[in-house]
Amino acid sequence: MFSRQTIQNDHPDSTPTSRSLFTVSALTTTSDHLNSRAIVTHVGTTSGDGTWLCSKDKNQPGCRHINEARNHLQKLVHGDPSATDTNHSLLQAPILQLKHYDENIDKGVSHLPILPPSWASLDTDHILYTRPDPITIAPTIIPLDANSESHCPCHSKFDMSRPTTVQECTIYTLTKAMVSNIQVQLCPTCPAVRRQYIGPDCRELGLFNLNNHNLFTHDLLDEYTSAYTSSETPFVAWTAVLSRRYEIHKSPFPFINVDIFRNAWFSFSLLQDFNGDMNCAKCGQSPEDIIWDGVTLAFSRKHLLTSLRPPTTIDNDSIIRPDVQYHARQQLVPNALLRKLLRQVMNGSILPVFTKTLESLGSDRLEIEAHVAAASAGLDFIALLEQVEVLLRAENTGAADIFVEHFGVAKQAQGYIPPNQFRHLFLQIAAEESVLQLATRTALNELYSFITAPASTSASQLVSIPAVYDILKLEHVRNGEEYKDSTLSLCQWIYDRGSAVLQQLQACVTTPLEDRPASKNEDWRSTGCVYSMPQIRSRPQYPRLTHDQRGDSGGNRGAKCSKYYSQYGQQRLTGGIMGAWCTHSICYGFHCIPNGEGRNDVFSAMVTRWQKSPKRVIYDFACALGPYCLLREPDFFADTLFVIDNFHSVGHSKCAPAAFLSSYSRLDPRLVSLNSSAAECGNGGLSRIRKSVSYMTQTRAVQYTRVFISIWNRNKIQKMKKNKE
Repeated sequence: MFSRQTIQNDHPDSTPTSRSLFTVSALTTTSDHLNSRAIVTHVGTTSGDGTWLCSKDKNQPGCRHINEARNHLQKLVHGDPSATDTNHSLLQAPILQLKHYDENIDKGVSHLPILPPSWASLDTDHILYTRPDPITIAPTIIPLDANSESHCPCHSKFDMSRPTTVQECTIYTLTKAMVSNIQVQLCPTCPAVRRQYIGPDCRELGLFNLNNHNLFTHDLLDEYTSAYTSSETPFVAWTAVLSRRYEIHKSPFPFINVDIFRNAWFSFSLLQDFNGDMNCAKCGQSPEDIIWDGVTLAFSRKHLLTSLRPPTTIDNDSIIRPDVQYHARQQLVPNALLRKLLRQVMNGSILPVFTKTLESLGSDRLEIEAHVAAASAGLDFIALLEQVEVLLRAENTGAADIFVEHFGVAKQAQGYIPPNQFRHLFLQIAAEESVLQLATRTALNELYSFITAPASTSASQLVSIPAVYDILKLEHVRNGEEYKDSTLSLCQWIYDRGSAVLQQLQACVTTPLEDRPASKNEDWRSTGCVYSMPQIRSRPQYPRLTHDQRGDSGGNRGAKCSKYYSQYGQQRLTGGIMGAWCTHSICYGFHCIPNGEGRNDVFSAMVTRWQKSPKRVIYDFACALGPYCLLREPDFFADTLFVIDNFHSVGHSKCAPAAFLSSYSRLDPRLVSLNSSAAECGNGGLSRIRKSVSYMTQTRAVQYTRVFISIWNRNKIQKMKKNKE
């Protein structure tokens, strides 16, 4: 506290009131500046009652700065360093409880649906009316008609029996402003002093009626849509360009100010019929391959509303899974020591190449092996191989026999270089990921078909398990239809282990997911959730998973995946958006993330809107997304392959090959042409509006993003049609 001033009250018996000023540090991380502070103002009594205002979080009565100031006031009043303010409930109040959604925001007099821009129209668009030519001459008068209504909450309709008046209005075009007359009628419901008038809709004239005073041509408003979806174009910059254009064309009136134009554009674009563009003609309603990616397209946290409902929201009708619990040791090899030693051997399996080089210099082989192996593995290489063989034989004799055949001490002493197929196989065996990442339920069924009838025809179906397929193909080239007993034993081991883990997860889920459509169709601007598929169920609850709703954070994950989560929500912004893309760069929807991106966003979006889980889910952290989804809904995701796209796979140095899309596209020709970077292309386009969105309220940020994605999709659909023709 640096200032306290008593305010005189008129009543002598009233409680003394003071005006106090506090300076509160904003130091939350080591990277913040020490001089970044907030000024908190309190007008009220010493009990904490009254008005609290923060210079930084002006619209947040329960922000951290005010909470600290309230506690500090009680410390001063009571002279107790441990005193806190217990007379309020804002200390832990979530930011989402501060504002509410106003459904009447950004609504003009025009209210009928409007066609999308002509240059972004699709064959599937509804023909709402005949698109008029751009206006060059102002009409003498714009009359009322049967579609006319007021833009007040009453939405009163035009009544021919009541009197009307004619007033002057201004029409703004691409080059100049024109004066015209418009017929209006006083709203019969609102008080006359409010001067609320019923006005014409004007869409058949190619005009948008904002408030019966300012009218804008459709081509003018579509021009801004074209500008900001093509390059970074804030409203301020675009209105400055239009103002200069008006001067060049000697407009009798200057262009409207940026605030009014911004209101007009949001009201106009809200009426445009952008339906049917979140769908790819090639992928259909539910694409087999879906790409998820988060992007830091965020607005300020102080604009978050209570209406925001991402798919992660728990509803009252959500299914409760009381038996779902964490399951450790889902790997193919439960022994953590064996997995570690196997990786050490595979990473040091190129030692024979170095020993041959050193032998040519006259060095003794055993000395070379001991020296190089100790340097690379941290212990005697021969002892390491023997220890791995013993531990591996305890898991499966077939895998141990294959290991001895290609990585045993005798082979290493001969300078034998194993084929890469076997190195990749044992790297997969030693993977930290779940065995279900190696083989989905569909792949396990195909593996079982091969085990029961070993043949090249059934082996060719195992491209869904690249590590096994490579070994079988190599044996087929060498031995024909004769497969080694060790190989068949290995296949049986993988099948048994994968089936056991899947059954263990399924045992905790006793009831299947049921379709429970949302009771009401909520406004997508308020919920921040825009998908081509409607919500068909609520996200289930998992009470025994203590960290179920906790966000994923960055940090070193030890021997597991080395990929860190991007730190979203920096600089007082929300967490951005999570988008779903098909491989043709068509966005199927997105939702706003209150905090940071996490696996819960992807999981919840698919569970709440997908009737059936996609065949392949591509995500830059798919190695952790797969176990996350399978733990919660094993039946729903059992046949889904979770893979990392080619662009992000470089950063996953500790992940097994089964987590990479490249491992499967190498064997499956159908996946070669799959564009796994489609989401990155879309995110590159969304970067054009990142700055503009950061200054917007929630409803406008969602709408601004929605229009951008619709235009993006429409351009892609048009290009696909031209290529097909």
